[in-house]
This record gives sequence, structure tokens and C-alpha cells, in this order.
Amino acid sequence: MATKSQRYDHPAYTAVGAVTASVGAGAGAVGGKFVAFTTILLKSATLMVTVAGTSTAASFNDYTFNIFGTATTSVGYSGNLGTTAAYAVGTNIVIGGGTTTMTQGEMICATRGTDATAQADITYEYVVQPGADLTV
Repeated sequence: MATKSQRYDHPAYTAVGAVTASVGAGAGAVGGKFVAFTTILLKSATLMVTVAGTSTAASFNDYTFNIFGTATTSVGYSGNLGTTAAYAVGTNIVIGGGTTTMTQGEMICATRGTDATAQADITYEYVVQPGADLTV
């Protein structure tokens, strides 16, 4: 296989993609990992609680997002899912103001707060950037 760039208006650059990953139980659990396969614009993350937390205190069920690459970049989230019921309407977060770019090989992941029981699935919404290499 080879990689190549497409024309700027190729459908690969205009379609919105999504990928889902999970964050398991445990205080400070790290999960929701997604590695960029090419240069992408990371638009948002939607959290869907799969197991409700037991704590309503601030920061117990927060999620912090970081991008790891040549440097670690925090693209945080301020909010608390508390004891949100499992499979309730998901919470959508615009990551980094909707202007966060990830290059090939960089990884975004989520770190949970201190609630020991909560679990969630995270769906990342992204757009491949024009000129980014794609495998053909």
C-alpha cells in the first residue's frame, strides 16, 4: 500500500468521521484512547455514561482530555457527570474550541476524576485535513 494526498475537495476531506472508545471504572482511570491515522481536526467528544457514578461531588466524575505527541496538550473539559444515569443523553464537548489539530501518531485520551464506579464511552468527531496523507 502507498500513501498520497488527494485533491482539497476530495470526499475524504469533507466527510466527518467518528470513532468510539471506552473509559473503564476506577479513580483516575485513563481510556478513551484514539490515535490519529493522519492529520485531523478534532471537533468534539460525546460522552455516554455506561455505568453511573456514585459521587455527586465536584470533580469526582469529570473527564480531562490530553493529546500526547511531541508535547502533551491539555484540551480539558469542565463539567461534572455526577450520577448521570447510564445511557442517558450523551454530553457533547467541543474540544479545544473546535480548532484542535492532531498529526499522524498523536493520541488523545481521557482521564476520569475520582469516582471509582463510573464508566463511559467517548465518541470523537473529526475531519481529515485537506492535503493529509491517506493510505490508498
